[in-house]
Amino acid sequence: MLPDILLVADDHELCQQVTEILYEYDVDWCFAYEALNICIHQPVRVVLVVQDLPGASGLELFDNLREARPSLLGFLIVDRDSAGRLCPAAMDSGISGLFSPPLEPNHVRERIAKVMEAAALREENARLRTLLPLYGLGEHFMSSTNQHDVLESLLNVISDQTAADSLSVMLYDETEGALRIAASRGIPEEMIDQIRIKPGDKIAGRVFQERTPVILNQETQNDSRFADLLKRPEIVSAVSFPMIVRDKILGVLNVSYTDGDIRFADSDIEILGIFSTQAALAIENVHAFESVAQEARLQALLEQYVAPEVAEVMLASDADLTTGLGEVKDATVLFADIRNFTGMVQEIPLAVLRDFLNEFFQLFTETIFEYRGTVDKFMGDAVLAIFGALLELDNPSFTAIETALAIQERFAELKKDWQARDPFFRTIDLGFAVTRGEMFLGNVGSARRLDYTVIGTEVNIAQRLASKATSSRIYITDKVLEDLEQRQCDQKVLVKDVGKMVLKGVQYPVPTFSVLGLEKKQV
Repeated sequence: MLPDILLVADDHELCQQVTEILYEYDVDWCFAYEALNICIHQPVRVVLVVQDLPGASGLELFDNLREARPSLLGFLIVDRDSAGRLCPAAMDSGISGLFSPPLEPNHVRERIAKVMEAAALREENARLRTLLPLYGLGEHFMSSTNQHDVLESLLNVISDQTAADSLSVMLYDETEGALRIAASRGIPEEMIDQIRIKPGDKIAGRVFQERTPVILNQETQNDSRFADLLKRPEIVSAVSFPMIVRDKILGVLNVSYTDGDIRFADSDIEILGIFSTQAALAIENVHAFESVAQEARLQALLEQYVAPEVAEVMLASDADLTTGLGEVKDATVLFADIRNFTGMVQEIPLAVLRDFLNEFFQLFTETIFEYRGTVDKFMGDAVLAIFGALLELDNPSFTAIETALAIQERFAELKKDWQARDPFFRTIDLGFAVTRGEMFLGNVGSARRLDYTVIGTEVNIAQRLASKATSSRIYITDKVLEDLEQRQCDQKVLVKDVGKMVLKGVQYPVPTFSVLGLEKKQV
């Protein structure tokens, strides 16, 4: 196994002792002259260095290792008589602590556990930072009107992130029944038009056929299922990734290095997967736009945000969709967000979190559309919906509560399903709030990017109330309760008065009620 911890020492007995003490970790040991190469090519998090090495100083060696791997954490093993003298220099070098023989197992394990936890947290933060370009990329994809722009944006961001020697996007040409290079970096122009790869042929063709990404690093590629297809020995590391959207594969993304010490890891697969999926979605959208008339294209775009009936109303209005459809109106809003989302981000792998959120938002969207509401926006772990804004409803407040109760029930099933995959999902829940009042509804944005949204105090109150709701509670305001009492409904909403709540950013206490359920009215 690849080491988490590297011990640099020439004392076999000490190496055996450290390995036994740190039995929970993958520990390797080496001589001083081997350490730099190992730290460059393998995912070492922590290094333990003996100070008195043959012909070398442990501190000087650690400084060299730190230059090659800046995130490396280290401990110095030094005799007790020298510890006090070396401590200031060790701290200056970034050493996390000193160990002196004879090693005390519990002390060593405790110190190592703390720095390993810090290293893992730092790596996770680094992974999250690498996702930041995705937001800008998504913005560009949304404004792209042709496939060339999408692919150029994709290769630009991957080039910036990886500095790879060779990049290519191969898309499947149904006419030829083969993959062709649609965009590339570092590939000779005369080769681009000549390359045709059938599904199942060569590495890209097999990745396309099997729909499974592959990492090929020089040290391990001969053990790969693709070993028989390796034709370019000059490549030191490469990734081929299938571009899939809605279970349809469009092509393959290829990234490779022909020089240097960079190797790909599973985390790179995750990042490339996110980029590829976004690009595939953008490409599919471009193809859809090119295949239908302008009005049909616009309706398809609108229906990603609102129910089909709402899209028809917006199109039938003949309004300017950039500046039109804006008005102050009395409407009902439903706000719902996930409890313990921060814990999810810290505990759940990003790929798993992404899949859960996709199912979560799909559930919300389908339910809101079913009850003829409008999805205003997704906000990380939350959804804002509007009722009675574009389509008239007999009682928008009652419909919003019906929607919340339906989501509550369906979310319980979703949560149960995900608990079977990871026990952490037992800790999550939802909070709901329904408010009603005057608010601005309309498009805000520019000619190239617009957002149909809702703005007003009632929206802010909904968000704050939802943040206080736990155990899937549904909080409503007194205005919503008035709607339920004044307008005829087939069912009675059972509520409990929870008093006036003081909400951040709201100047007055808000009368609040908790929905207990529905009861059929007696005829």
